[in-house]
Amino acid sequence: MTVNNPRVSGVIELLRTSAAARSVAYFSAMVGVLLACFKLPYDPENPFEEHVHPQAFPGVVAITDLFTRLRPEDRAAWTRQPTAADLTDLARGIALGTTVSAAVLGVGMAKGWMSAPTWGWEQGLKRETVLAAVALKAAQEAMLVFNEEMIFRGYGLDTLRAAFSLPTALAISVPLFARYHGPGWKRFLGLSAAGLLLAFLRLRTGNLWFAAGYHYGWNIAQKSIFGPEDSAPSLRPLRLHGPEAWVGHPGHPDPGWLHIVATILMAAVAGGWLWRKQAR
Repeated sequence: MTVNNPRVSGVIELLRTSAAARSVAYFSAMVGVLLACFKLPYDPENPFEEHVHPQAFPGVVAITDLFTRLRPEDRAAWTRQPTAADLTDLARGIALGTTVSAAVLGVGMAKGWMSAPTWGWEQGLKRETVLAAVALKAAQEAMLVFNEEMIFRGYGLDTLRAAFSLPTALAISVPLFARYHGPGWKRFLGLSAAGLLLAFLRLRTGNLWFAAGYHYGWNIAQKSIFGPEDSAPSLRPLRLHGPEAWVGHPGHPDPGWLHIVATILMAAVAGGWLWRKQAR
């Protein structure tokens, strides 16, 4: 990267040599992208419209690409082609995330707290409309997972680890991930547990593929398969019967205790898995 302006060159050199400066600049840029997309026109009555992540996706890709040009090692990691092992990790993560998410919902159904009695096309919609909505949501969730994983467990976490210790990096990135999903102590607790779980999965495998797959599988199970009735059509629309404290609002960032406890348990399992690897 060649720049003739001495002031600009000085900023680039600072970013290249200072991990702390890179992390501050990267997270600040991402906050700007996400805030700008949150302010875009949005129709809350249109359940097919994804408000933030499809719009933010090009910005996240472009800004991350620019930052990786600062250092050869970052560029090599960014441009590396996925291997068969990477794609296997992705598939395993999707399978595990979908299974765990469906199992948590299954516990709620067994307790009578929720049900999914009909197919989406049995509620007055054409089968083609439901399947198109499921495919659209799957594509939108892929962009959401890319954005969140790249910022909070990918390049963003790497810059924090380079600037600070790993515990400090997690102490910064995990609360940021939780708070970005909105206010409320219960939401903060549930999303912090989810952020820690995904960070442990990323650290255990050494790449984002397994963690991103788990994140994607969890979201798809609660949005495209058993999606909330007030959202875009899903295969088996989920009906909630309560209690609200335990059920929460599946498919939205409002976890009930059922999801919070399950996520904390999974984070503990993933943490133990990581610890055993490091012990060996």
